[in-house]
Amino acid sequence: MDRKELVLSVIADLGYKTREDSLGNIVVRYQMKDICFLIGDGDEPHVIVMLPCFWSMDEDDDTLLLAVCDKLTRETRFCKVYIDQTYENISASCEFFFTDADSLKMNIEKALTVLGLIRTLFKTTLEDLNSKLSA
Repeated sequence: MDRKELVLSVIADLGYKTREDSLGNIVVRYQMKDICFLIGDGDEPHVIVMLPCFWSMDEDDDTLLLAVCDKLTRETRFCKVYIDQTYENISASCEFFFTDADSLKMNIEKALTVLGLIRTLFKTTLEDLNSKLSA
């Protein structure tokens, strides 16, 4: 079984339905969000689980939004929150290596949990920093 088949198998064992996007990535619907699983072509057992474009950027708030991204990346550690290449949206991802199906399952569950919460954490952190700046 190759890595993509293993990831598909573990996701199915967790009870989620999958589909492929136009780039061939695995997509799962989780808490009304599309979560993408990126599996590279190399031999390393490495997976990136991504929540793309969960927050739109305003040109006026770019410094504040970058501060929120940095704060959440530092505090959550397993999750990276960043401004995407278009400079129009905020995305988040969790990257990990796995050794077997059990470690893959554990990391996928953790990634889904963190990415399910990250939009709420982003909003509350943004509101908190905004209130501190305006005080």
